[in-house]
Amino acid sequence: MREVGNRRYRLLRELGRGGMGAVWLGKDTVLGRDVAVKELLLPGNVPVAERVVYQERVLREARIASQLRDPAVVTVFDLITEDDQTFIVMELIDAPTLDELVDLDGPLDVKAAATLAQQLLNALEAAHESGVVHRDVKPGNVMVPGRGTAKLTDFGIAQSIDDPRLTATGTLIGSPAYMSPERLAGGPATPAWDLWALGATLFYAVEGRGAFDRPTTSATILAVMSERPQPRVSGPLGELITGLLEPDPERRLGAAQTHRLIERALHSEPGAALTQQVPPAPPIPSAPPVVLPPTPRKRRPIALILSATLTPLFLVGALISLYLTVFKPMLDNLQAGDRQDGPVSTVAMQPVLTRGPGGDLGEDTLRVVTSSGCLTWTPAKGAPKIDSKNRVGCYAEHDTEFLYSTLANTETEKDVPYPGTEELTKIGGTRCARMFLSDKVAGQDKEKTLRYWVIIPTAEAWKMKTENGYRNSDRLIHCFVGKADGSKLTEPIVKS
Repeated sequence: MREVGNRRYRLLRELGRGGMGAVWLGKDTVLGRDVAVKELLLPGNVPVAERVVYQERVLREARIASQLRDPAVVTVFDLITEDDQTFIVMELIDAPTLDELVDLDGPLDVKAAATLAQQLLNALEAAHESGVVHRDVKPGNVMVPGRGTAKLTDFGIAQSIDDPRLTATGTLIGSPAYMSPERLAGGPATPAWDLWALGATLFYAVEGRGAFDRPTTSATILAVMSERPQPRVSGPLGELITGLLEPDPERRLGAAQTHRLIERALHSEPGAALTQQVPPAPPIPSAPPVVLPPTPRKRRPIALILSATLTPLFLVGALISLYLTVFKPMLDNLQAGDRQDGPVSTVAMQPVLTRGPGGDLGEDTLRVVTSSGCLTWTPAKGAPKIDSKNRVGCYAEHDTEFLYSTLANTETEKDVPYPGTEELTKIGGTRCARMFLSDKVAGQDKEKTLRYWVIIPTAEAWKMKTENGYRNSDRLIHCFVGKADGSKLTEPIVKS
């Protein structure tokens, strides 16, 4: 057990890990409270001069967050620098991130999404008034408690509007699917960046998929630069998301206009939630969108997630210039290929398991699984329910990783005949195999060194149920991956 801050803080276990560091569950031994401790971690090959820049960025996060006064901003308690390591001590948020919540409970309804938008906008306005652009607003950086205010985390890559010093290393820091077009084009940091990212985050919240998520960084950047996604949500909330995703920052909604549309959405009639006028975008083979059915929301403790994506700046210009002649035809071919249901190798596929009443696994076995789960748990007949203690950091020893979830039938609020285990096995086996063989799973000779499991619902789980006023059913197929010889994994093999 590690101790930092003159032994005041004990680091109990790792909660999450990303491009700039790890987050630990800690104990403040003086005040007797649980805290989240962010530790700066850098690859050994980073030059000394750049290490100083990264460290300054993290130190600035603590200063920025400690100065912001808004309920939707995570509170910073302490800053520690010792033995060439930097730690930020923050309040521990006992709540899922937005992407975990949507993955578990399905897309948000209009009122919930509008409430979330209001809370996040307030937090961003507090930052903008202090001269700070967050720069990494995305579902993974939004914590959503069962009660109270959502929290915007990770100001670690925030950039002061009047401080251009820290991006001189030739890298673009953040998550491309949530970067505005003018940012990708190399424009200066402005609050409009965050408003665009807020729109992309709200799109995910109501659709259950990212508007610009693509299998590669290059395809994602090209989607941001060239596509105009339209959410299926109607009314003021639909206007809000579309207005925030306006490519031209001069025409994009400002904070005042956003507030007005949020107020209208909060007071809109509950019946006009979704329309089917605009069909969802077709899936792409190596990263199909996952839209989970709406189910009653339950609160659960989830790790504070830290992530950052680094993209060389020179690539952005090259990708944009090559779009019309190279990448667009390539993406079209990928999408066309995904509509073909040809045979897929299943050498590494384990016997299919059923989940639900009368199945191999209990109905709640996978309750805490999310799209970034590394688990000390292996799928098997009679396997115990996955608990939060089974979720570990992906650089800690673990047995399996969550690979993919897909809906076998999208009519999740209608009574639909059970297709049978044979048909579901065919559907799940094909889709999980494609994900397993894609670039999403790392490793050479995967069919020899790795194995994957397919879990399908039982006929009873498939049936329509009504709980707490919600009509829902379990039409999900889950995929997991692990070592073929049953040995432990010590680093992530599923790319996030």
